[in-house]
Amino acid sequence: MPRPDLELIGVGYRKIPIMAIGKDVYCDSRLIISTLESLYPNNALSPSTPADVGIRKLFESWTIDGGIFANTVKMMPYWQEASFLSNEAFIDDRQKLMGRRFTAQGMEAGRPEGAQHLQQAFDLLETTFLADGRHWILNTQEPSLADIDAVWPFKWLMSDPKMKDSLPAEHFNAKKYPKVFAWVKRFVTELDKKKETLPKPNALGGETMGQRTLDATTAPKTITFDDDNSHGFKRGEDVEISPSDYGQTGKTAGTLVGLTVHEVVIRNSKGIHVHFPRWNFAISRAASKPRI
Repeated sequence: MPRPDLELIGVGYRKIPIMAIGKDVYCDSRLIISTLESLYPNNALSPSTPADVGIRKLFESWTIDGGIFANTVKMMPYWQEASFLSNEAFIDDRQKLMGRRFTAQGMEAGRPEGAQHLQQAFDLLETTFLADGRHWILNTQEPSLADIDAVWPFKWLMSDPKMKDSLPAEHFNAKKYPKVFAWVKRFVTELDKKKETLPKPNALGGETMGQRTLDATTAPKTITFDDDNSHGFKRGEDVEISPSDYGQTGKTAGTLVGLTVHEVVIRNSKGIHVHFPRWNFAISRAASKPRI
């Protein structure tokens, strides 16, 4: 849905979550996690070897770019009384965001394809990474970032009450995929344990958080600028940034202040530095068509 609290700080990006640290706002979960890793190095969640880092990165891409999430959406139980299909405002908004309209007929037609692709995903985990009986993807003592990047669409399907009966039991069950079902259950248990031991976060309204960001006194973080970038962007150019997969209408405008192969940073009209990953995001010069 429209996010007026983000508009307050000059961010047109529509997806969630975002993270604010002082006057720096980070968009996209992948960039948020990598930023937290840099702030808290040598943490227990981060893979310890280059090979494991590579596996984790592949899972990070697999769940989004590999179609796992898209096929998970196809399995949403549209027939439930509290289904999102009963909210016309939500459906209208998602049509603008996704470029297509959700209907009961369309959802039903997409379920066989979604189930077939997810069977491949379940089978991959069951017969490869979890095949030897390990508890976690990288054979660690506790879940790592590789598990977090891999498990979230499966957890959504299998443990979210709103997704109850989303998976046809004849094709997805603990007898057919015992290791995957045990892995997801283990992860949910570990997550619940961590929630019990950690301090409860203070829930604040979006307007309050927006004002805190605007009032922050710490200087925005600076990153390097690759002048030899493939598109010839220059520091100080006015640009717009938007997702290139879906939600392209959610553009954030500002002045280009940082650019690397992996990250782009703009300073918006509110003086906030807004950070985006380069992957699946388009940078366009102001009043021009996207170039990447």
